[in-house]
Amino acid sequence: MNIDYREWSPCAALGGVILAYWRVAGDGTLVPSPTILPDAYVEIVINLGDAVMLDGLQVRGNQPPRAVVGLLETAIEMRYPADVCTFGIRLHPARAATFLGVPAHALGNIVSPLDGVSKALDDRLAQVVKANPRIDSAASRDAVEAVVLEHFRHAKPTDDLIVRAVDRLLGAEVPVAVSEIAAELDVSPRHLQRRFLDEVGVSPKRLERLARFARAWRQAVMGPPVTWADLALANGYADQSHLVREFRAFGARPPAHLFTAEWYETTHVTRGDGPRNDVRSVQDPSGQRRHDERRRRS
Repeated sequence: MNIDYREWSPCAALGGVILAYWRVAGDGTLVPSPTILPDAYVEIVINLGDAVMLDGLQVRGNQPPRAVVGLLETAIEMRYPADVCTFGIRLHPARAATFLGVPAHALGNIVSPLDGVSKALDDRLAQVVKANPRIDSAASRDAVEAVVLEHFRHAKPTDDLIVRAVDRLLGAEVPVAVSEIAAELDVSPRHLQRRFLDEVGVSPKRLERLARFARAWRQAVMGPPVTWADLALANGYADQSHLVREFRAFGARPPAHLFTAEWYETTHVTRGDGPRNDVRSVQDPSGQRRHDERRRRS
């Protein structure tokens, strides 16, 4: 194993503002460097290892020690260092702005130092990192969550209607029309659009497109072995070429060039704590089926 990615669920007391905590760690010297792809979420990213180089329209140079990664609309190339250790806090897209105390439009397509967005939160997280330099235990994650929970208690309330609209978009397995969501919420499409822009920073249609793209590439990372053509159809794309064009539209290389056999062999994904339970190795313990499928995709 070279790189290990794990996710944990937040406590219920956070009221849905935090969707997940994650940590990626390992030796980056022999691992293909990844691309940060748009995924319809806002994240707080804490770098605990060597400097991570980023190259994109939003940022060029070292990733800030503690950063806010906004609703990305273009991909960012990343160069792994030898010591990879990063901890992330994934925020609900309709709750991120109120949690951080900034206008939603300020979180669009950015990678910004956290202290420039929320200095109070940055100061508290810096103290946690000082006491827990790797955030590699349940106790250290609890310390992060205590800071997040305290910050949440002082945040302004969110627009529940827009939270419901976003949840509807993120949970849809096929594209859903804005007019349909507006009808379900008993508001006009124009009214929904205005409030959505205020709370999320992008239009409902744009968030739906980001969410659909994210579902496709996340299924390639965490799901069972399938071809890109099957993934495209399962996520509402006309065919594999349509999905490839979407990768390019978001500033990324074609998927088969990003998710190579080498990448799968050196990157392991786990959800939850306890013994490592690699998502792909459970699907296919030998790894050969995944390797063969990836060869057919290219």
